[in-house]
Amino acid sequence: MVTQLKTAQVRMLSIYVIAFMLLLTVFNLFLGEILHQKVHITGSQLAQQIYSLKLQPVADKEVVAALVESHGFMLEPDHKSFNFFVFMHQKGDIFKYKTVSLKLYHWPFWIVESPLFILLNLVMIGAAIWSYRWWRLLFKQRNGVDSTSLLTDIQVSSSQKTPKNVVKLALNDIAINSTKVHIAKRKLSSAGDAALTVMYGIQNNHNHLFALLYWAQPLPDNVDLESHFKIIVIKGFKELSRVSVKLLSSGGLAITLENIPQPDIDAYTKRLHQIIYQASLLYRGDISRKEIKIGVCNYRDGADQTVVYQLTKSALALAKQSPWQHIYRVPFNHTRSTVLANSGENLADYIGKKKFMLFFQPLFEFASGDILQHEALIRVRHKSLGILSAKQFIPQLKDDSAIILLDKTVLDQVIKLLDSEKSPMAVSINLHAFNWFSDDYWRWFGQRMKNVAGADKLQFEISEVDFYQHQQRLNFAFSTIKSVGSSVLIDNVSSHDRIALLAPYKGIKGLKLSYDLIHDIDKNVTQQKIVRQIVGSAERVNLPVYGVGVETQQELNMLKKQGVIGAQGFYFTEPLHEFTNAIVD
Repeated sequence: MVTQLKTAQVRMLSIYVIAFMLLLTVFNLFLGEILHQKVHITGSQLAQQIYSLKLQPVADKEVVAALVESHGFMLEPDHKSFNFFVFMHQKGDIFKYKTVSLKLYHWPFWIVESPLFILLNLVMIGAAIWSYRWWRLLFKQRNGVDSTSLLTDIQVSSSQKTPKNVVKLALNDIAINSTKVHIAKRKLSSAGDAALTVMYGIQNNHNHLFALLYWAQPLPDNVDLESHFKIIVIKGFKELSRVSVKLLSSGGLAITLENIPQPDIDAYTKRLHQIIYQASLLYRGDISRKEIKIGVCNYRDGADQTVVYQLTKSALALAKQSPWQHIYRVPFNHTRSTVLANSGENLADYIGKKKFMLFFQPLFEFASGDILQHEALIRVRHKSLGILSAKQFIPQLKDDSAIILLDKTVLDQVIKLLDSEKSPMAVSINLHAFNWFSDDYWRWFGQRMKNVAGADKLQFEISEVDFYQHQQRLNFAFSTIKSVGSSVLIDNVSSHDRIALLAPYKGIKGLKLSYDLIHDIDKNVTQQKIVRQIVGSAERVNLPVYGVGVETQQELNMLKKQGVIGAQGFYFTEPLHEFTNAIVD
């Protein structure tokens, strides 16, 4: 009987291996065909792009060569490359679009995309091995290996204990153990961060959480809920500087957790729900997770507490309405745009009356740890909503004159600060898109900058989309900036296709990556590939690439691996006003 089982097992394994090899072969052929088509599509798009840019392959050979190289092609074959097989030679194809006909050379697609081939084949092999192991496990269970008996014994033995004692033990251990595990993880990560902390002077971007809790099943009336949950929550969040628990007249709980790192907000919210659920089991053993609803608002220092409370109530209402979402979180700035849009206020008055502050976001160089430049950030002091960022109040400016006034005021203030505090570092200003195309603004700019000694320290940021779409219309702005000795940064860069076109612009001093490319780059292979391509294309035209909005050490490490030379963001520090202790009144 044993011999027959082994023979059947070997036969099934052989069939499985043959079927898998056939599947793997078909998969690779299909993948190769897709990548082959991708090469031809890219080549055709390149020919179309050269046609639209009115480039001549002979007269503009250098620009065409840089553009072709950025897409992975060559105008001439590389005879210096070592080829030991005929089928590894560079291939030449002709790509046409209207009057443009290009003969381009490229490596075979399976060499260019070899990491993709290897990765996908490893995934297929791993899935096959995993499936085979599960098949073996099921085969053994069918032939007498019964794993349920052990589970039954455990259930029988545990049922002999007093349920109330079990719940109490679990309740006492959960809060303490969860805290120990969390603190241990933080100690391990902080050991690795020590060098970076010394190098960059890192400060965490902290938030506070305000939460309202609701139980679908009421707890006993004779229970001192505030004291009970206060002890549990404080034990569960020992690492936080302040934890507050208050019982509301409605019977719910209001909980405040302070100084939570920005990346950990969702983790702390889920952890709070878990701790409350475990604590509730002591008095309601039949309660389920879905019967405990939590509304949360995360905010920073200075936020209007009335608005925080209203937002948290709204979040709790949404959680109570949802049958599956037990936690609902709303950030404090979620409602600001709505309030501003409905207020009817003229926000230009805040600028005209100088009711704003300037902060500076430093950009750090990875190699030395030095600050390369500061980005000027304006913050408006609103009478009821507190401090507003540029993204929150600029969309509410109602006319062109207000937009021009904004950028004029910021430039004036930066010049005054540079005069009062001498510094070798550059300061960048992110101008509104409207002003880049306003001749009135640039005529004023030329007059204002005539006698400014530190004009060479000023850099002006323009988005990638605006630059590439309106290059001709930007000539006046660029010439004016160049005439006074200032320079330009290209912001929100998200692709490498047209970076070669920046070569003729000597006034451009660097590229800043789009935040969408930075956020979670350590978890996304596609984002990593795009950043590598941008860095490679930028190196060909001698432009540095910087990251923005870096929030975690993992993002920082991945950017360094891709060749990015510097970055800014809350991981290093929040925007500073120490650059000049002068605040506009």
